[in-house]
Amino acid sequence: MMIYNYHTHTKRCGHAYGSDEQYVQAAIKAGYKVLGFSDHTPYRYYPHESAHMNWDQLEEYISSISSLKEKYKDRIEIRLGLESEYYPFCHDDHRTLAKKVDYMLLGQHFAHPSGVGTGYFKKNSEKEIHLYAKQACEGIRTGLFRYICHPDVIMNNQPVFTQACEEAAHQIGQACAEMNLPVELNIRGVMKGKKHYPDGDYFWYPNLHFWRILAQYGLKVVVGIDAHDPSDLLAVDQVEIGMKELESLHLNFITEPFI
Repeated sequence: MMIYNYHTHTKRCGHAYGSDEQYVQAAIKAGYKVLGFSDHTPYRYYPHESAHMNWDQLEEYISSISSLKEKYKDRIEIRLGLESEYYPFCHDDHRTLAKKVDYMLLGQHFAHPSGVGTGYFKKNSEKEIHLYAKQACEGIRTGLFRYICHPDVIMNNQPVFTQACEEAAHQIGQACAEMNLPVELNIRGVMKGKKHYPDGDYFWYPNLHFWRILAQYGLKVVVGIDAHDPSDLLAVDQVEIGMKELESLHLNFITEPFI
């Protein structure tokens, strides 16, 4: 049974559903001890209503989650966080945001905070794969983040595990090992189901090829629901499927709340 989840979104990001309180109630129903909200971080000069909250929504987000912390303190522990890409030119804002919340997660979805035409969800060129790895490793080495979400996100629509993908996995594994930073087994990827590739059927993430490389680095592994709907927190069967997919790798899962 899952007893913690630190990867939970809210409708402020433009692609999640339900009220903040509904997520809390679902987590209690599922038996969680800790629920962490980590909606997509805003970027001061780059609004993107379908990808992340806007800067002017931040204080309301903080207020809402803080209120729920108090209201439900006898039933569940609630943590306030943000899931953020890392961009060196936004470093000052990253540091400012980190002081406002309990934790930050690294989730590199876009090459640029504007988001337009820069997402890593498509079939990526070798240049884009290398850029993803570079940005992710820069974020890892800042020390601002508690773990990296879906480190294999570039496999979302990548039909072949290329040498560039292999190199990216090694670079991220090495950086996480250097910083003792956990990596996330992302259950939203499991919920999407497996996709047919030339060499077999695999989840977009966790991608088995990518994780075989990460496993070489002895990293700690977090299970993250990546909830975009309160009902996602009830998907215990999906957690079991995701963990079974990687069971041959003998990963070091974090089983107790740590934030």
